[in-house]
Amino acid sequence: MKKSRLYHCELKRHRQIAPELCAVCPRILKCRAFRAWHSIFHQDYYDFVLDIVEKFPDKYEMEVHFMAEKQSFVQIVDMASGKIDRIVNLKEIDAMSAEEKLALSRNKNLFVVTHRLEPIVKVELKRTVIASPIVFEDIPR
Repeated sequence: MKKSRLYHCELKRHRQIAPELCAVCPRILKCRAFRAWHSIFHQDYYDFVLDIVEKFPDKYEMEVHFMAEKQSFVQIVDMASGKIDRIVNLKEIDAMSAEEKLALSRNKNLFVVTHRLEPIVKVELKRTVIASPIVFEDIPR
């Protein structure tokens, strides 16, 4: 039986990892908890970020960073088209039977890769230049 994994923010300001909190976090690229959470829930994260930027295009802008994951991967490239079919973990290939490995490598080139770059979208407030001085009224006490 596989244990369920609990994802907690490393800043300890928030109890759990959520797209709303991680999208604006300054440590998003260094956070180990976000990496583990993103590998499973990446579609939920991208849906949230795109939804926010579409709803408020005048307030928010997207910034794309690349998060490098260091591990042994096998990159499968189709020989006919020259396109990358997929990138598989080396442990997954070791677990396959000989027939599955043979079927995987037909008409394809296999390359061992040490890093995988994954795009991470970060949301930031647009910065506006203040052209005139701001005057606040005195509040009577």
